[in-house]
Amino acid sequence: MNENKQKINFKLSIIGGWILSIVFSWIGVQTIYSGAITNIPGIFFYPAISILLGFLLICSLGLYYDESSKIWGMFLFMFLFPLILSYFLFLHVLYLDFFLFGLIIGIITSVYYVINHHHEILAKFVKITLKIFTALIMFILLYNFFMFLPNVSIDGFILAYQNNRLGFISYFLNIIIITGIYLLLMKQITGVDASEVFVFGPKKSGKTYFMLGMYYQFIDHFQGHHKEVIFSGVQNENSLRIDYYLGKIIKNEPIEATNQDMVGFYSFMGEKWRFKSFNLTIVDYAGELIDDLPSKIDPDTYKEKIVKLSNNLNINQQVLTEKIGTLEYLESIKKSNREILDPIIEDIVLSFIYRRLTRSGKIILLIDGDTVAKNDGVSRDELTRLFGFYSRIITHIGLEKQYALVVTKTDKIKSIEEISEISEQAKNVEGDIYNYLQTIPTFKAIEGRAGSIPIFFFTVSVNSMNKKDQPTIISQIFPWRFGEVAKFMV
Repeated sequence: MNENKQKINFKLSIIGGWILSIVFSWIGVQTIYSGAITNIPGIFFYPAISILLGFLLICSLGLYYDESSKIWGMFLFMFLFPLILSYFLFLHVLYLDFFLFGLIIGIITSVYYVINHHHEILAKFVKITLKIFTALIMFILLYNFFMFLPNVSIDGFILAYQNNRLGFISYFLNIIIITGIYLLLMKQITGVDASEVFVFGPKKSGKTYFMLGMYYQFIDHFQGHHKEVIFSGVQNENSLRIDYYLGKIIKNEPIEATNQDMVGFYSFMGEKWRFKSFNLTIVDYAGELIDDLPSKIDPDTYKEKIVKLSNNLNINQQVLTEKIGTLEYLESIKKSNREILDPIIEDIVLSFIYRRLTRSGKIILLIDGDTVAKNDGVSRDELTRLFGFYSRIITHIGLEKQYALVVTKTDKIKSIEEISEISEQAKNVEGDIYNYLQTIPTFKAIEGRAGSIPIFFFTVSVNSMNKKDQPTIISQIFPWRFGEVAKFMV
């Protein structure tokens, strides 16, 4: 969403970083490198700065692979690169052996955390290094400035300014630049824990079929496997298992709506390049199980549910808060408390959803394609309320995450049976649906956030062979543009 604005910001980050670096490097001859520094242990400062520059240079490239910090990672790289050339070619204060050591540490750190999708940890290391680097530079600047003064007094300031105006101004300009860049990057570099992805959708949003489409994507492309935990009342819990769903599709039978007393928790684990990659979680529940869901997914309700569950299950609140968002813990609750689960199923589901929303770095929010296709007053009202709810979710959960809005059942909106999922026509279909949703005020409100945080938009179908405006019984899964959603996850 708002790709043009993101591209403009990206170009500005390159230009801005380069210009500030040139200015900082040019006036650095006056401030950072002078005879005064030899009076203090320069044998420590410049090797330390060399290591830090090597580490920051590589890690800034690592930040490029996280959409949340992509722009500012490039800004940092473009600031550092000319600075490093200046230190090496003109000032001769860059120690190559120490610089290479910093590069190696940066490569190891960046590769590990980028491949494992822990961008938030990489961002934390960058911030720590940036603090140390800024502290050293500021010490050198201030030390040299006081050495530059004839004496520390108002008269000394005036005399220093009169004797060397360029040098005097250079100190203040460099201090302003390095302080400004430090404060800006410390605020903007966040990083996302992209190892955890959570799919959220209200009733009738196509959660079950979306789950099956992603199942095929994981199996075919990510050497994936899955884990499922089913809670059921009197019904047979096997009817919510993935193999049961797939069997129904093979027999050309429709998948029934989830019963009121049943809920399924599913987690897909995928790998890429044989490293631990990411985990996608989805909850499939009956629409009747959680009436008025939007009003129940908020911090205050979550706290109330935790207190209630703690009493019912006789579990410490802190332990429950820490573990309620994992399938393994849900499985242990199921085994230990099977006889008392029915009255508290809704509390478990709501607590799990909220905890998963808060701990996941990437959130996929589903939009029912059937509702979009109707394009009438009732459906527009429903979508208006849905996007208002999603806007509140983004506010509650935090702006440091990445969000994707995914329209399901695209085949009910457009005829896509002859459109390749990777073609320009497919992008046009996605663009048309996006343009229609822009006519809904609450959707535009979400789109407006895309200027400050990454928000993505996708359209998918589990079978593009389905005919528009005809009753649908899915007899085979042919995922359409699920690969684009996968790119968002990896």
